[in-house]
Amino acid sequence: MLDWFYDTSILITLPLFVGGFVVVSCLIVVALRRVVLRLVTDTKEWDRALGHAIGTFGVFFGILLALVAVSVYENFAYTRQVTIEEAGRVGALYRATTGLPDELGDRMRQVLDEYMHSVIEVDFPAQASGILPGASDAQVDEFERLLHTVEAETRSDQAQFEQALATFDDFIESRRARIDATALALPPLFWLVIWVGAAVNAVLIAFIHVTNPRLHILMAGLLALFIGLVIFVTADMDHPYAGEISIGPGAYERVLEQIIDARE
Repeated sequence: MLDWFYDTSILITLPLFVGGFVVVSCLIVVALRRVVLRLVTDTKEWDRALGHAIGTFGVFFGILLALVAVSVYENFAYTRQVTIEEAGRVGALYRATTGLPDELGDRMRQVLDEYMHSVIEVDFPAQASGILPGASDAQVDEFERLLHTVEAETRSDQAQFEQALATFDDFIESRRARIDATALALPPLFWLVIWVGAAVNAVLIAFIHVTNPRLHILMAGLLALFIGLVIFVTADMDHPYAGEISIGPGAYERVLEQIIDARE
């Protein structure tokens, strides 16, 4: 079910998700409207009690939705940042190899080129499916092996080598963060609370005593439209590498095009 949601175009999932959410909310109003009209004898007392209930629930449910949306966006922004950092550090490593002996430098640049293609063509599709990638591990191990074969003869060479090591360590840290972000997602319990809250909200709206049924359905539909949009966007961003609102290999493609391919 989740794979279908993230693999299908937003032109299909958005109308289905939000439209279904609105239709269900309106059906709840229609189903409970007769019960409310039959049970309510004192409309003032009913409206006063319902107003307190809706006000209290609205505060807690609104805060929950806001906190969840902010948390998901922060995870998304963090993942985007680490991918940009990793791509930039690969570019820095590529530049650092230009001062090495031709045979060693050429081999290290070739490994970085292979690494970028592996990340773009294998890692990101795997992460979009929720799979921790491992295709680029071989290139990382090979580059580390080559890096430790460098022999610094002068102080200048030693300084450049230490800088390359520091950049490599930063690259490894960014790469690990990028891979770990594959598993970033809200706990299922949070989604359970959100869906229960959305159902309670629809029921409370249906309990409002409104004489005009069209006005009642319109009010319920508009509220359901907004809540459905918030939940949809939150769900689509929940997995940073999957869905319409997702992080792709654009940063790596730009480094590959502007730095690596441009120097070949």
